[in-house]
This record gives sequence, C-alpha cells and structure tokens, in this order.
Amino acid sequence: MTVPLQPADSRFAVERATREHQALLFRMLQLYYFEATHWSGEDLLADGLYECDADGVASYCEPDGVDVAYLLTVDGQAAGFVLVELIPFENGQIRELADLFVMPKYRRLGLAEAATRKIVPGHEGPWLFAVFRKDERALRFWQSAFTRLPFRSVQPGPHHELFHQFIINGEAPD
Repeated sequence: MTVPLQPADSRFAVERATREHQALLFRMLQLYYFEATHWSGEDLLADGLYECDADGVASYCEPDGVDVAYLLTVDGQAAGFVLVELIPFENGQIRELADLFVMPKYRRLGLAEAATRKIVPGHEGPWLFAVFRKDERALRFWQSAFTRLPFRSVQPGPHHELFHQFIINGEAPD
C-alpha cells in the first residue's frame, strides 16, 4: 500500500519554476497534452509536438511574472506541475489554478492535493478552478478533493460551454 504524501512530507516539494526550468516545463506540458488526447482529440503538429507556445511557457518562468508555474518533485525527481494564471473574470481579475499535471508514476500519492494545499493558501482572495467538461476523470478528482481541502467555500461558478467552473474561497457571481 502506498502512503499518501502530506504537504509537509520531506519527500515532496513545490518549487516556483525559473528560467532554468523552462525546457523541463515545456516537455512536461507535451506529456500533459498527450494524455489529454483521450478527451481533447488534439492531433500532433507537423513537427511531432502538441501545440504549445515556447514564449508562453517562458512567461510562467519569469521571476516577476503574473502567471506562475510550480514544479512538483518527489525525492528530487520531477513529478508534475501546476500553472497559475491571473485572468479577467466578471468585473475584475481572479487567480486560476489553470492546469495541474502529475506524472503517472506519482499518481495516487496525494500529490495534487498536497500541492494545492501549499499553493492556494499563499494567495489571498478567490480562486477559479476550471475543469474541461470532457475531462470526466479530472472532474471526479476535484469533486472528491473539494471535500478534503481546507477551503472556506467551494461554489459553482458561472456556466461555461467548455468548462465546469468552481469559485474557491470567494463569492460566486450572480
């Protein structure tokens, strides 16, 4: 039986990505897009890669950038990533947990929950969690995780054609 990781577990680390991590992040994004093909239907481009803008990846690795990538490691090994973006929402902006990916080897250890517990409380205000409607596995994960995570509130966000949206620690818009 695998022992789930806890946020304070010394085997687990969340580190803000830097410029030195850009190539690693790009490669892990390719794995993420590959895995998503079971519901996204995305095809490879002519160069054998999934559509992923290198400049966009670089923007997550800027030291004072608005959008941030966090690398997840277990025992020093790359285990996944979390992308956080500040996006326009309603009449202002909201922080969005945009993408979360855990390498298959490290799944079922509680890594996604532990990372969420480390990242979200470090920022005041509400968050948006959006899950692609076609990604049923991710929706099941988050619905279950919301019952265990220490959020003040989890409310349905506004209807969106492509996403299930959840407002975390804030008020749902009218």
